[in-house]
Amino acid sequence: MSTSGSPLRTNSARAGKSSGRLSLAKPFLVGTILICCALSVAFFLARRSQGDEPFPKPADSIIGTKSAPTAKGWSRGNPAAKTVLIEFADFQCGSCGRASVVVGELIKKHGEELLVVFKHFPLEVVHRNALIASQAAEAAGRQYKFWEMYELLFKHQAEWANVPDAQTFFLNYAAELQMDLEKFQRDLWDSELRDKIYKDVLEGQVAQVTQTPTFFLNGARMPTTKSEAEFEQLITDAIRKAK
Repeated sequence: MSTSGSPLRTNSARAGKSSGRLSLAKPFLVGTILICCALSVAFFLARRSQGDEPFPKPADSIIGTKSAPTAKGWSRGNPAAKTVLIEFADFQCGSCGRASVVVGELIKKHGEELLVVFKHFPLEVVHRNALIASQAAEAAGRQYKFWEMYELLFKHQAEWANVPDAQTFFLNYAAELQMDLEKFQRDLWDSELRDKIYKDVLEGQVAQVTQTPTFFLNGARMPTTKSEAEFEQLITDAIRKAK
């Protein structure tokens, strides 16, 4: 009995030690997984806060390609003008708001010799209401009031930029423009309008647009200028050369 009982006690002891090791390993493994997850989330948030990716990366099929944007889209000025200015803009972008005033003055001065084309480029990651603002402008466009809504969105940018429900403000602007409010609200959420906006975004990605506003003058990206006067001079020079 003594010899037969010994192996049983030995096996039981081994099993106890093995079980103890497993029970200690489980919390360690879970803790390791949780730490890795926490580090991954922290890394992602740090990259996003630094603005490394202001909007989703372009598809693999367009990486490495580059082409001038087309002159199709909402436009002002002379459709037959030889000088064409294309702007990629975000309605929630403060610099775009200031640029809109300068571009408006250029239209007044050179409207017969200049065509200005607007392209949507909402930076959704950093501007929470940029996309719906573009949708509001497009919805207004269905009632032939795109540029009127464009002006109001930039003029009152501070009102709606960071509110949780920007739609309320856009409905007020539509009412101010004496639009059909029921139609405007339906069109605001029409997927076709969103698709149209994303086509502009894709075109900008192909042209390697990474910030707003970005301008193209006669197909060439305009350099960053130090002042509004310098910006206007570049366009004035292009108009003069085109004559």
